[in-house]
Amino acid sequence: MKNYTLLQLVLILMSLVICFALGLDMYVPLLPQITEAFGTTPALAQLTMSLFLFTVAIGQLLLGPVSDHFGRKKVLIISACLFAIGSFSCVFSSHIWGLITMRVFSGVGACGLMVTSFAMVRDLVSEEESAKVFSFLNGATGISPTIAPIIGSYLCYFCGWQSVFIFLAIVGLVALFISSYFVQETVETTKKVPLDRQVFGRYRNIFSQRQFLTYASIAGFAQTVIFGFSSISPFIIIEHLKVPEEEFGYYFAAFGLVLCLGGFASGKLIEKIGTHQTFKLGVALMFAGGVSMAVWSLVTPLTLFGFLAPMIIACTGAILLAGGSISSALEPFPEMAGTASAAFGSLRFGLCSCIGASLMLFPVNTALPYATCILLMAALSALLYSLRPDGVRDISPITLN
Repeated sequence: MKNYTLLQLVLILMSLVICFALGLDMYVPLLPQITEAFGTTPALAQLTMSLFLFTVAIGQLLLGPVSDHFGRKKVLIISACLFAIGSFSCVFSSHIWGLITMRVFSGVGACGLMVTSFAMVRDLVSEEESAKVFSFLNGATGISPTIAPIIGSYLCYFCGWQSVFIFLAIVGLVALFISSYFVQETVETTKKVPLDRQVFGRYRNIFSQRQFLTYASIAGFAQTVIFGFSSISPFIIIEHLKVPEEEFGYYFAAFGLVLCLGGFASGKLIEKIGTHQTFKLGVALMFAGGVSMAVWSLVTPLTLFGFLAPMIIACTGAILLAGGSISSALEPFPEMAGTASAAFGSLRFGLCSCIGASLMLFPVNTALPYATCILLMAALSALLYSLRPDGVRDISPITLN
């Protein structure tokens, strides 16, 4: 494993992949202030978040092969520079489209740091140990929703929205320092992969596989439910329900806790009842959350509990769907799991960023559009699952003898 211990590798890569999570989660509390500061609409303000995520989605398809060809260290250094420069440039944006452009710029950097870090794990660590490293890296990004919005809320409240981008720029500079002085090149010159048409051929084969498209789309619909809350919650909780801006992060932290616990529960449920029953339960919870949120919005004035309780139910169902979709989508591609994983992430994040942006075209002073979105995602997920290809293996409950 070159000159790294396992602990050193984890700490180094954690400091790089966290840029993506912070760039998304710290930004959530800013949306109402961005809308007011730039005199724009909630839809355009939210586009600064959707396009950041969309850039990461598309970038995975391109930057993975680029790092295979040019090497990991070079891509990490350039990506850290892009993230830092893009974040710092947001401070000086005088128009919403300038801010959107700089967010896309920083999204390229965040994507490069994340994709290349995951590729380094495959370069250095055995298959048995890689699961352990990936779990730590996913934990670093998974814990971000519980902490980053709190930091973003207080920075925004006391120092203005520009301070969040200064903080992100500093995080990018730290990533640049670590990439320059602590990262070794992990791709030998003789093993660098040329950028040729074969790369696009592999992606074409993956995206033309019905099983992959079915489960990656279901994961995208599930992710939309989660991303939809990130998009609309600042406007409903801060602007409509008048929760103090500096307290918003705590409510979002509770949402992050739901994601963490739901992810753990998803794995345990698949063990106990199998993927088929887990999918059915996930869809049922999404329908239950969407219906209860819609009824609450139509019958009574919206309250914090009336918004958050149905959201927790729906997002728990979405996590169950997302957890069961990954293995089923990647199952046909054991010989090119890395490429298939990039394609899966691209389709999942691409779908949720586009649908999430469309959600913001509707009024943000009511939960009804979000409730309708949840119900639509649940219906599409149920339809796709009912039409899934024959012969897809169901991971049955695990019994211990």
